[in-house]
Amino acid sequence: MMIAAPETQFDLRFRALGIPVRVHPFFWLTAAMLGWRDQDLPLVAHWIACTFVSILIHEYGHGLMSRAFRDSPSILLWGMGGLCFTHDDRQSTRERLLVILAGPGAGFLFALVIMIVTSIVWGVTPAEHLGTVKELIGLGSTDFSIRDRTGPGWIAVTYVTLIYINIRWGLVNLLPIWPLDGGQAAQIVLTHFNRRNGRRWSHILGLLVSGSLAILVLLNSGSIFYIIFFGLFAVTNYQMLQALHQQQLWNNGSDENWWRR
Repeated sequence: MMIAAPETQFDLRFRALGIPVRVHPFFWLTAAMLGWRDQDLPLVAHWIACTFVSILIHEYGHGLMSRAFRDSPSILLWGMGGLCFTHDDRQSTRERLLVILAGPGAGFLFALVIMIVTSIVWGVTPAEHLGTVKELIGLGSTDFSIRDRTGPGWIAVTYVTLIYINIRWGLVNLLPIWPLDGGQAAQIVLTHFNRRNGRRWSHILGLLVSGSLAILVLLNSGSIFYIIFFGLFAVTNYQMLQALHQQQLWNNGSDENWWRR
């Protein structure tokens, strides 16, 4: 996820707010696969549009915060999400942490704006907003939800889709699993306090959290998407630990007790 996708002749390119953006064709394909619903093409197109806007706002959160620290970021959308490239080696620990957290923060702010607009335009109450959010993040059904309203269907579908992407995906993205934003933030904090072992600790944490969640999903909801999602992150963090192990052996000679230091 941290490697840039190769450029293609089908890339969409534009610049906004001083930040260049490239959208790889695989982004559209992945979004369509995630939003496929009973061969309803208009609904799939609607999902793709909501996904594009939401992930772009997320990456602009990273990018604009980075620009505030005199950086020159660029954005790539591909696969299941996006990347914001910055010169993090030029940033302090505090600056890097703020850049990382600004992505999910931008999504949460966007969700709040959506709630305010729908309250003004459609008269949605705070209880309905809260009930809808609780349902979308898996905290059970409530007596108050925008799903129970009658009115323009496109407003309800757009509202639910944008809230789902920006809040549920935003919360998942804050889990301490590298390379999600939460995992990168955890690595920054742990490395700040222990430069020698911080990276290793962050990958151990990521492996434990992602592996546990994959097992938990398997035993409960059985969602294939989230089982694969967390399973892949568990494998990624395990591979990173193996790479750090090999690096440790290379730097210090063969030492089977490297992990105890």
